[in-house]
Amino acid sequence: MTEAYLAGAINHAIERARALSTVIDQSYPRAYDSLRTICSERLRGVLEGLRDLQVETIVESAIQTPIRLRKYRRALSRLDEIETIGATALAAADKDASDLTGIVRDVCDELAYPLVPPTVANISSSYLGIYSGFNLMLAPLLEGRFLLHLPDLYHELAHPFLDRHYEDRANLDPYRQAFKTCLIAISHYFRQQHHTVLREREPIEVSNYLRLWEWSWANYWLEEFFCDAFATLTCGPAYGWAHHHLAAKTADDLFDTPFGRRRTHPSDDARLRLILVALRQRGFVDNADMINARWLELSETKAETAPPEYLRCYPDALLSLIVDEVCKSIQEMGVVVATPGAMTSWPARFGDAWSAFWDDPEGYPEWEKHALRVSKTDR
Repeated sequence: MTEAYLAGAINHAIERARALSTVIDQSYPRAYDSLRTICSERLRGVLEGLRDLQVETIVESAIQTPIRLRKYRRALSRLDEIETIGATALAAADKDASDLTGIVRDVCDELAYPLVPPTVANISSSYLGIYSGFNLMLAPLLEGRFLLHLPDLYHELAHPFLDRHYEDRANLDPYRQAFKTCLIAISHYFRQQHHTVLREREPIEVSNYLRLWEWSWANYWLEEFFCDAFATLTCGPAYGWAHHHLAAKTADDLFDTPFGRRRTHPSDDARLRLILVALRQRGFVDNADMINARWLELSETKAETAPPEYLRCYPDALLSLIVDEVCKSIQEMGVVVATPGAMTSWPARFGDAWSAFWDDPEGYPEWEKHALRVSKTDR
């Protein structure tokens, strides 16, 4: 009976893949050429696998059918991914997304970005994100019409550097080696903290916290910190202001220090501290001081303070090491870093936008409309 089901299900999946090809093969703006190519190649691979299953001769169903079911499930998972990510982005193609793709490509050109610039689709239901396998960045519907959050593009551009799809790209080796160096440092730090717990006879709960924090650092937080360091070192002060802006709008606790449930992102205050280290290292000392002052005002307004174990969870030494390692690695890769008095076009525009905002917060929207018109003319 399972084999009879599989025969019908495989045929159905093939028809679904064929229908999906009609979406992929339509005419789209040239900005989507790369995404169409990726989707088409992946869909061809799925169809080849399904066709092989369709024509396979069944000799011993007790052996073959479980294997065929697993292959069918894997093919369907890949098909779902193509449909829900790549094809959905193509179907939602519009001019605003094309404009934002153009901005990202300009940014990548200025950075000497070591990978093919991603396509952007305005289909995100929350915030910016990136799917490295499709070389696709997702943005909210209207993101390309405003400037204050666009520095966060730089953070997303760093995520592919550690993605398995690019693990054999030799030009990314310095960044990956820097990541390994920091992973080792994290292990050493928490080993020392566990020794301290034993020596000082601290409560057993502290050991549990340390294990949770070490796991979070190794599996999630280090990559996020690396992306923050990359964005700050390449975009400059505007990225610090964008982080302040996002935290003011969305953060429930600036000093979030997990004591039970896992968190995929480190606390916003720890991220801000790393950003300040990176800005000062690049010579943006005055900018760092201004961002820090606004951040302190925000934390006071929210009436939030760091818990006693906060600095143990997010030690200064690890944050500084990350900035040092990321800076050395991206310079070795030939990526252009931000330098006071010698900013490239887009970091300068984002910095100007934030200066205009703080000079006249209420009048900023009109300034932004004019700035966007000018930027489109320049491009």
